[in-house]
Amino acid sequence: MTSTEPQAIEKRFLATVSHEIRTPLNGILGMASLLAETELTPAQSDYVSAIRQSGARLLDLLNNVLDYARMDATGVELENTETDLKRLSQEVVELLSPRAHAKGLDVCIRSAPNLPKKAVLDDGRFRQILFNLVGNAIKFTEKGGVLVDLGWRASSSELRIDIIDSGPGLSDEAQSRLFSAFEQAEAQHRGIDGGVGLGLTIVKRLLEAMNGNITLTSAPGMGARFRILLPVEGVIENAPKPALPKTSLRIGLAGLSEPLALSLSAMANQAGHTPLINESRDPVDVWLADARLPPRHLEKLVADAPVLALIRPEDRDHIAALRANGCKGYLMRPVRDSSLIEQLAQTGNINSFDAFETPTAKQGARILVADDNAVNSLIATRTLEKLGYSCTTAATGAEALEAAELTSFHCILMDLRMPVMDGFEAMRAIRKLPGSKNNIPIIAISAEINPDVEKAARDAGADAVAAKPLDAITLRSIVERWTDRQNASHDTVEC
Repeated sequence: MTSTEPQAIEKRFLATVSHEIRTPLNGILGMASLLAETELTPAQSDYVSAIRQSGARLLDLLNNVLDYARMDATGVELENTETDLKRLSQEVVELLSPRAHAKGLDVCIRSAPNLPKKAVLDDGRFRQILFNLVGNAIKFTEKGGVLVDLGWRASSSELRIDIIDSGPGLSDEAQSRLFSAFEQAEAQHRGIDGGVGLGLTIVKRLLEAMNGNITLTSAPGMGARFRILLPVEGVIENAPKPALPKTSLRIGLAGLSEPLALSLSAMANQAGHTPLINESRDPVDVWLADARLPPRHLEKLVADAPVLALIRPEDRDHIAALRANGCKGYLMRPVRDSSLIEQLAQTGNINSFDAFETPTAKQGARILVADDNAVNSLIATRTLEKLGYSCTTAATGAEALEAAELTSFHCILMDLRMPVMDGFEAMRAIRKLPGSKNNIPIIAISAEINPDVEKAARDAGADAVAAKPLDAITLRSIVERWTDRQNASHDTVEC
């Protein structure tokens, strides 16, 4: 046996354990999510909530223990590549947004004007670092939200990433042991389940391997700011400045959390508009308002200027009420700068401005669900059919390829481990199909998520990679965002 064989065996063992544990856990959490959306008595709702919380704790434990064991078994292997910094960060935020929204929080991105479009670094490790830090911030924050602030230090070619939360903050004593393995800082006496205490230890080890560092600024009652300084090998290209609008708009911000207001203000400024806080008495051309504001407040804003409501994906049922209250459109949280710019561009003609989608925009959209596990497939189809999507299922990669050849889909959910033909091979084959069929958004779904698997999935043709288990809210959010993007790119889909 060579010196590398034990390492390979341990790596394969970890991959198998991850898949075999996550698959039934996906069924448990998925079915609990579907059950939670049915009519339940108060006692039954409590039981379902307990199942989901216990499952989420088990998932967090599994993620951290396997990541820690994988690093011990194989070390931290880096594979640098050209990475779109803002896009990657946005993907992390969007994947974690259902977790934040469930707590009534916002999770947002703010990027500096000089942030490079691309830089050379290990994108998988960078994503893992952000995922752990942002997820940790959401866990310990009960009000307000989390801001991922992206900056660039040109003089030292360093990325500066701040993860800022409005949580309870940490004492000096707690900060001194925060990055030690199996430490939970002050979680226990705050009544918070802090998990196994490995997430920040993993972050620190990854950053050390990437020649970066992390610091914490916090105090009790003042929230926390984790700051990452990460040198990169090279900048591929600077982010192009967006074309300035013909008319600079005065944008009022009403009822928004501080992270969301900071995020939207930066987007508006960089697009050539002027953001104004809601207390300002200056005239406003368009309002960006929290959809949860009382109807009377919204009606007052509507009387002043067109209103775009900020909603969560799970709040689509409220769109009709917002329209009835006079709102001209909505933006989905977390907001992408491209979506904001597109909506604001429509305000040129105030009288005809109406940014609501038609009620049937999503009806009839076709989704292919490729998964050999019957429970996982059932969870996905039931969740999506409730939204009005039409679902086709496939139990092997070969069946998924055949379905993609015969029918045009708006989005494909592709499990990576399937018999006959796995998800990797199926995605490569789909990307070779003629015409618009090779541009269908494909979301790779895997029970084993690590940088190697993620890179392999993207190389095979995946547009995004999501980890099992996916609850109903997360699945809904992912599919809606990618079908929205597909509809924006193609007005019609071939039949």
